[in-house]
Amino acid sequence: MKVHPGCVRTSWTWPLLLAALAAAAPVAGQQRPVEPEDYGRFESLGTGTLSPDGRWLAYAVNRVDEQNELRVRMVARDSTIVIAYGGGASFSPDSRWLAYSIGVSPAERERLTAEKKPVRNRVGVIDLASGTRVELGEAASFELSPDGSYLAVRAYEPEDRRGADLIVRDLARATNVSFGNVSAFGWAPDGALLAIVVETETGVGNAVQLYDAASGALRVLDTSTSLYRGLAWRDDARDLAVLRTVTDSAYRDTTHVVLAWRGLGRADAARTELDPARAPGFPQEMRIPETRVPEWSEDGSIVMLGLRPRTPAPARAPRDSTGADTARADADGKPSDVQVWHARDLRILPQQKSQEQQDLRRTLLAVWPADSDRLVRIGTDLQETARVLEDPRHATETDRSRHAFGAMFGRPGLDVWLIDTRTGERRRALEDVTFYQGASATGRYLLWFDGADYWTYDIATSRRTKLSAGADATFADEQYDYPVDRLPPHGVAGWTRGDSAVLVYDRYDVWSLAPDGSGGRRLTNGAGDRVIHRLADVEDTDDGIDMLRPLYFTARGERTKQGGWARLRNGTVEPLLLEDARLLRLVRADSAEVFAFTRERFDDAPDWFVADGTLRNARQVSRINSFQQEYAWGRAELVDFTSEAGLELQAVLLYPAAYEPSRRHPMIVYTYEQLSQNLHNYVVPSERSYYNFNVFTAEGYFVLMPDIVYRGREPGVSALEAVVPAVQAVVQRGVVDPERIGLIGHSWGGYQATYLPTRTDIFAAAVAGAPITNFLSFAGAIHWTPGIPEFSHWETGQARMGVPFWEDLDAYLRNSPAHMVHELETPMLMMFGDADGTVDWHQGVEFYNFARRAGREDFVLLVYPGEDHGLRKRENQIDYHRRILQWFGHWLKGEPPARWITEGTTWLQRKQILENGR
Repeated sequence: MKVHPGCVRTSWTWPLLLAALAAAAPVAGQQRPVEPEDYGRFESLGTGTLSPDGRWLAYAVNRVDEQNELRVRMVARDSTIVIAYGGGASFSPDSRWLAYSIGVSPAERERLTAEKKPVRNRVGVIDLASGTRVELGEAASFELSPDGSYLAVRAYEPEDRRGADLIVRDLARATNVSFGNVSAFGWAPDGALLAIVVETETGVGNAVQLYDAASGALRVLDTSTSLYRGLAWRDDARDLAVLRTVTDSAYRDTTHVVLAWRGLGRADAARTELDPARAPGFPQEMRIPETRVPEWSEDGSIVMLGLRPRTPAPARAPRDSTGADTARADADGKPSDVQVWHARDLRILPQQKSQEQQDLRRTLLAVWPADSDRLVRIGTDLQETARVLEDPRHATETDRSRHAFGAMFGRPGLDVWLIDTRTGERRRALEDVTFYQGASATGRYLLWFDGADYWTYDIATSRRTKLSAGADATFADEQYDYPVDRLPPHGVAGWTRGDSAVLVYDRYDVWSLAPDGSGGRRLTNGAGDRVIHRLADVEDTDDGIDMLRPLYFTARGERTKQGGWARLRNGTVEPLLLEDARLLRLVRADSAEVFAFTRERFDDAPDWFVADGTLRNARQVSRINSFQQEYAWGRAELVDFTSEAGLELQAVLLYPAAYEPSRRHPMIVYTYEQLSQNLHNYVVPSERSYYNFNVFTAEGYFVLMPDIVYRGREPGVSALEAVVPAVQAVVQRGVVDPERIGLIGHSWGGYQATYLPTRTDIFAAAVAGAPITNFLSFAGAIHWTPGIPEFSHWETGQARMGVPFWEDLDAYLRNSPAHMVHELETPMLMMFGDADGTVDWHQGVEFYNFARRAGREDFVLLVYPGEDHGLRKRENQIDYHRRILQWFGHWLKGEPPARWITEGTTWLQRKQILENGR
């Protein structure tokens, strides 16, 4: 066993991130562990946004007691503006203005909810040059103009109509222009042109209008009694498209005419339209629905639309039902509500029910050459994905029809069709692909991974080329421990501009592969030190990765868990930061070489830092939980151990806040899959977070989170082979009492918390939240929230069983907690919500009954009515949290048991508690 105190630095000689914090901690012994009455003041760090010039950082701070705020910090000075309940910060492009939303306090929200009144946000704006703050009233939405001079604010709609008031604020002049009955709005990509949709109660005056905020000119683009929907500006151009409704009494649904304008703001702006009733070749049985907003191609040559089959108006069915569904109607004309579940259903009925709203919004892709009156249909199946490529002359559509059986049970495959958007001509380009990666930046190539190599398909020549043949690297994820037919890739960073290369990952590094197969080269050098590099999302890559600009990569020590970044510049990769900390959220200012990122450790709350392009000498610009030094706090270490299967694994060990080396402490083991990457995670103490590690350490427990690597058909056995040696590695250090070790987990971790105590007696108590308990019954169950059968999840997903039970019954029994319930000797607390849509709560009922029959008198099942897989009601979250502490407090600390632990609670007792409100 080997322990890394705070992680040992690798051989990289990278610079330290920053100097130690100046504030000294109080003298040991003056600190006390954090207690429940302290939790409310603790803060979490929210989203951060840099102003375009990099001089300001706006970030959210959320507190456990929900007294949240938005902080706006000037980077160069210790000057911060605090906005209570603020959020949604948006800087103007010139960095002069900041617009933001303002929420309500928890007490006000509770009052409004109790009075059944709407809870509404307001909008505010700050002049960052002067510090002047102005509130502009209630706002359902707001948006700054691209030139930064105006703010459009739309109020909430009255209950009886869609339109709402809209104001356009001239920020410099502090004047407003108001519009009524606005249902939608959107700024053009540049300047201050605002498209407005007006929707009146009677329909008279419905229109699409164009307002030039700079000149004050208002122009009506189209007016009618119809509704207008789906405003869509073209990126980087003043071209606009919108849908106008068309109703027909023969149909229950609505179709639309598509209107398009080019060059708005110019005197010669051109207008075209596509009318389904007049367009040559438009399929009569189809409509243009509102569920897909029009979308322009980048060059403006086509507008992408959606199609859906029309739904005829209902008509009374004839009495003769020969050949029809026998459940159509009884003698009184009322049909049965029977559900017909057929073995040939690719999506079983619960899945169809769960996805009903999605299905109603699905469309078939079609393209409209905007200079014509015709439509070209691209999509053929509402369940498939169709896309127009960057070269708008071509589109693709996936096709899973020939691989449907495998897809139903976790072995997906698909074909890819290539479509000519001018003619609709189709050809099958790819067959039986599992890892399709889409098209290249220019639309010249299709990319896929076959389980070992990357391939391209040249659209112009139909040539297939293996890209990775000449690269000395393994691009398949060989650590992927699921029983699949083809290993997945480590991933694709993206295509470079002009399709000169595609950047992909191996285990540690980023590679550049030529699309014609002529070669590949490694861009980073992480393999030697086992540092994983991945492209950081700090640049706009919609047009491809610009290799002429510096590229930033995240860097993470595979074994050390260090975090940081590297930079590729002028063809050379340079390490920038690698710290014993968790470094995240790297963002860059739009118009300046200024970067911001967050840093945290288990004992150091996350904060924002700002630096130049080297990321060195970073300036800390936030400080949350500055009061933490008042409290005793635990620390985190890595523990190396060897599993019984001979695998070199790691675990995170958290120390008690009031750790005393002279005595042995109790320990709680938390399991799931691989958890050592959580070494540096900062955890805010809260009673609503019922598995809260900082609460556990404050209560005097060690917490152990071991990695588990699985073997096919042995999920329970694999967990046993990993967890027991991990516990032994810590016990051997002499800091943990081997007689006072508890086990806890939820969902898949709950399965382990149920399984392990039936196979080992090393745990003095266990807590299992929403666990899988019976492999035979659960394999045939349904994941009710999405409505999908469990078999795909069971065979090639998390359970990793590989085959149905009739092909290896022994493996199913060997890994099932219920099979050895009679061997259970560990006191167990189990929790379920009786509306659990992920793990059917009857798994808990089964195990409860099995445990009672086996004579277990120290088994308790908590059932929370109406709750799903995770508890959502505040009172239930707190209740479960407190019961966990009482359970472990009794069994691991010897505290007197609460009555519910020894005697339970009767129905009448619980009813009286609820009636009394305590």
